[in-house]
Amino acid sequence: MQTHDRLGPSPTLPNSGERDSLVGLYFRDASQHQLLSDNDERRLARQLILSLRVISQELCLPDDTPQTLREVVGSLGDACAFSARCRRAYHLAMACRQKLIQCNLRLAVHIARRYGQNGIPMADLIQDANIGLIKAAERFDPGKGFRFSTYAYWWISEEVRRCLQRGVRVVHTPENVVDEIRQLQKASMRLNQDLGRMPSQSELATAMEASPSRIGELRALASREISTDVPLVEDGSITLGDSLDAGDSMTPDHPLRQRDRVLTLRAMMGELNEREREILTRRYGLGLAEPETLQTISDQLGISRERVRQIEKLAVKKLQQRFSAEPHSV
Repeated sequence: MQTHDRLGPSPTLPNSGERDSLVGLYFRDASQHQLLSDNDERRLARQLILSLRVISQELCLPDDTPQTLREVVGSLGDACAFSARCRRAYHLAMACRQKLIQCNLRLAVHIARRYGQNGIPMADLIQDANIGLIKAAERFDPGKGFRFSTYAYWWISEEVRRCLQRGVRVVHTPENVVDEIRQLQKASMRLNQDLGRMPSQSELATAMEASPSRIGELRALASREISTDVPLVEDGSITLGDSLDAGDSMTPDHPLRQRDRVLTLRAMMGELNEREREILTRRYGLGLAEPETLQTISDQLGISRERVRQIEKLAVKKLQQRFSAEPHSV
């Protein structure tokens, strides 16, 4: 098995363009941390063993509790509630954890770059490699005598392989769903060869011992994501995102703006007398199913159509004079 002994002096950048990228910055930061020598790693392991033992004694953990950061420190809770000796052990354990991670960042880079030709962005590969490195530091039992770099190699490689299985997706699919999708793809290929055609959803469901609806869900999850920046016309002036715009009705402040309009309208109508308010309300259908005609209002109020028109005109003019100097009132 390869370990960090074969990594060379430092990770190198594949091209000049990457030197100015986030990945390039990460490479430079990783190269600042020196690899652990055999003596350094043994000394770090002794410190970690000692600190975990102190915490285990403080918590009265069972003797068969794995002496790892995940099991021991994970049982600690609030370290401030324990003795000063336990708090010192906790801080030492966390310092050992940080040292193990920082000094093996180059190992994570080395493994991630081995899979750099599979169409996955290097930033994603390194991110998952770091997740594997952190998992290794959390689960490492220094009392078993294994080198941390050897132990971390497996965890880092496993996380990078999972990244390749997920593929390039904006939203990461859970690992169990990724496994189901892979099983679906294998079953589809096998049935395609046996039947000489693409299998139906019910045939796939039978082969995988799943419901047809679950097969549909997996197919949808396996489909490629579409960017909202995809142009819908040749000149690129309209994108998919433009066609998905919900308009003002879905904006966060829409209910508040509607409330403000109601309050403003109520204040405006309060400037009118009862007859003016009634005629404007009925002519513009304010709070009604639809506006009413001059003839309908004339017949019900017992006045001429011309008089209704005059009252409407005077009421509108009154509101214009009252609120024309307040541009934000309407």
